[in-house]
Amino acid sequence: MRWGLALGGLALLVVAMFADMLVEPGSRVIGSASGDLASHTLHWRAFGFAELAKGNLALWNPYVFGGAPYFGGLQSALLYPPNLVFLALPLSLAMNWSIALNIWLLGAFMYLWAARRGMTPFAAFVAGALVMFCAPHFLRVQAGLVTNLAAMVWVPLLFLAIDEWLATRRPLWCLLGMLAVAMQILAGQPQYVYYSAIVAAAYSAFRLLESRGDRLAAAGGLLSLHIGGALLAAVQLFAGLQTTAETVRGQALPYAFAASFAFPPENLLTLLVPGFFGDLWHQAYWGRWYFWETCAFIGVVAVALAGYGMAAARPTGKRALLATAAVALVLALGESTPLYRALYDWLPWYDKFRATGKFIFFVSMILVLFAGYGLDRVLRNRTVPTSAVRTWGALSMALLAAGVVVRGVDWVPVYTSVMRTGQTYVEPHDDVALVAASGAFAGNGLLVAGLTLAAAAGLAAWARRTPRAALLLGALAVAEVFVFARMQRPTFDSALVVIAPLREFLARDRGDYRILHVDSHNSGFLTGARDAWGYDPAVARRYAELVSWSEGIEPDLATQYISFHEFHPLLAMLRVKYLVEVKDNVMKITPRPAPLHQVELVGAYQVITSREAILRTLASPAFDPRKEVILEREPQPAPVAAATQGRVAVIRQGSDYLDIEANVVAPSVLLVTDAWTPAWHARPLPGSSATSYEVMPANYALRAVPLGAGKHRLRMEYSPAGFHIGLAVSLLAWAAWIGAGLFLLRRERMRGA
Repeated sequence: MRWGLALGGLALLVVAMFADMLVEPGSRVIGSASGDLASHTLHWRAFGFAELAKGNLALWNPYVFGGAPYFGGLQSALLYPPNLVFLALPLSLAMNWSIALNIWLLGAFMYLWAARRGMTPFAAFVAGALVMFCAPHFLRVQAGLVTNLAAMVWVPLLFLAIDEWLATRRPLWCLLGMLAVAMQILAGQPQYVYYSAIVAAAYSAFRLLESRGDRLAAAGGLLSLHIGGALLAAVQLFAGLQTTAETVRGQALPYAFAASFAFPPENLLTLLVPGFFGDLWHQAYWGRWYFWETCAFIGVVAVALAGYGMAAARPTGKRALLATAAVALVLALGESTPLYRALYDWLPWYDKFRATGKFIFFVSMILVLFAGYGLDRVLRNRTVPTSAVRTWGALSMALLAAGVVVRGVDWVPVYTSVMRTGQTYVEPHDDVALVAASGAFAGNGLLVAGLTLAAAAGLAAWARRTPRAALLLGALAVAEVFVFARMQRPTFDSALVVIAPLREFLARDRGDYRILHVDSHNSGFLTGARDAWGYDPAVARRYAELVSWSEGIEPDLATQYISFHEFHPLLAMLRVKYLVEVKDNVMKITPRPAPLHQVELVGAYQVITSREAILRTLASPAFDPRKEVILEREPQPAPVAAATQGRVAVIRQGSDYLDIEANVVAPSVLLVTDAWTPAWHARPLPGSSATSYEVMPANYALRAVPLGAGKHRLRMEYSPAGFHIGLAVSLLAWAAWIGAGLFLLRRERMRGA
């Protein structure tokens, strides 16, 4: 019953945070209009779940990058169970419920972990509330990083499974850990899956070093958590691995790019003062990188309780927890330590991600756990030691004094030192008043922290005479982070994501073409347009290299980020008919030279195998993609140029396929001006003159199918082997998991009887 009350209390806190957004809010959604929700996630959810509602699990995304993997891009999260709300509710309301549900789940799992570790229900409840609203977690709401929120949810449950397996050796806990890993994979944020595995491995290793039992058996059980979870989620994982191999994430990120967004050492100040370097709503953030990546705030009261918990509590695995927090902190600091370069060079997959600052979440989670232990000690002992009260009081005075000093010093040198790092997104300026305001804001934050800690010290002193005052200490800790989170909870009108004039223009000018929206590459999801670029790492590597080269960027440095300036004539080969720009709320649409069609019959070809030679040929004024195609091996049959090659048309298409009909006069190459990956295949349809077809790369990044003379009806389909193999593995794994669970439950009941 106490568990039910605690979980219900956490739900009430979430409702209090989002009540206005969980009833029909029209088109308003939780998040910032400048965050990923507006530029990415809303579009992906709208497309993927609209297709799923029609019975189609979309594997390919035709709207961005000339086409790109969708399901295998992982962030689609089509199989993540909490995302079923997108099939039941309107898009904006479903997004709000998705955010609220994931936040509650994190608090609930944190509560269960803390409670199973022996904390009193109220202390465990406080730990759950603190992790829900602490900055390393909740600020993902502000940034619109919904898949991040969903992946974080399962970390406490994974740690709970590790602890319980080591304590009881009951295989049921291994099954629970497998479930946590599987859900994290399905949640759609591979970086947190990878980072969680690293931190869980460190924690498991430290716990095994403390263990005195059969370490080999214990290690086997711990290994099963991620192996079993990977098998359960194989349909998503295998598709994701194949997609990674085909996209820009399949190669190492450039070192400077990968090393960006590490946690700056000076931002440890944000443990106590979240806005020391500004925030997004009250004072412009001038610290390094982004506010939501580099703020570690868990509450001044929580830090005080965590310190007391570390000193006074003796939980199981204490040293392992502290060592794990230390490891996570070092990893979060990234390039600030020598370890980062070694991991980038030698640890598999470490060079595929940037933003090591994400490791700070694991530090905050363990600190929150110790804050729960600190409060638990107070509740059990019904008093707070005099030494702790005095320490808190002294620290509160120090914070107040620091606040006064900061408000009085010249802030220009501090501000300038951060600007010199080149890692801030604030434009350097000489506005002395603005710099002074930043210093005053930091000083005010220190004063607030000092006053809050003074209040905590007062409650601790009161608890020495009135034990129930300890409950107020826990309530103050929760209130502090709740108020912080509420102040950082923006909303915006999702209807504004769609540029109405653009949608109206496209409705009037329907046709077989793409646009290049230089400001909002994902807009096509909601307007129906197909864009030549996009905003997501799942861009086919060859396509990214081609487009990057067209903008003067070295192909080996291609990522999903491009600032378009040159607009190469070969954009016509990618079917770009219009450039779309929005400046000062004014939309500008610039027509481009007549683009190619989606399907063309071409009678001349060259075979070139080198990327550099292909790109040089494409840049030649003599090259005409309407008349000639560049292949990388001899086609069968070889095309023959004729006065007319015949007629070709797309007769039907969906997210993952094109049905094409062609009457070919002379052998030709069917050129499809969509992005190529090795997972595209073609097969004959009834009435075709051929019995098989081969899809090969054309013009480095597009698709080609050699056709002989005659009538052809074929289906070109995106059919990655990773998806089909993964689906079979997942079905078998779930059957085994359910069977094992039923067997183990029955065996435990029989033993109990």
